[in-house]
Amino acid sequence: MYSIVDSILSMKLDIYIQRDIQDPNTGAIIKEWIYSKTLDCHAKGIISNSVTSRNGDRQVFDNRYINDQLIQVRTSEKLTLRQKITNVRDSEGTVIWTELDNPTDTPTVFEVVGVTPITDPFGRVIAFNSTMKRSENQRIGI
Repeated sequence: MYSIVDSILSMKLDIYIQRDIQDPNTGAIIKEWIYSKTLDCHAKGIISNSVTSRNGDRQVFDNRYINDQLIQVRTSEKLTLRQKITNVRDSEGTVIWTELDNPTDTPTVFEVVGVTPITDPFGRVIAFNSTMKRSENQRIGI
């Protein structure tokens, strides 16, 4: 896109898109996540939420365990709510966010919550900031 914007996108992430298929026996709609592409990005954790003044990472023990984690990702392409991202890597290829509860360092899967365009002084969109939250379902696939 623009070399100055692309120069700050020194990280990478993998994008998976949703495909809905219908079970021939039951008629149920099944969501399947298919690898789409790898994008250049810049990702960072959200330290605080100015509205509630709480950290971006939160664990709740109730009737159901909740592990909230929010990140912000800048890309040159617009992400959509029908995509999931995972495998966020630094410039050396090391995965940054991994699941702590898994015996191996499984990359965390994130869902897109919202997307905001970034414009230059002339009103042209030069990049997109996306807010992501940790997906409740950490499996990519069916």
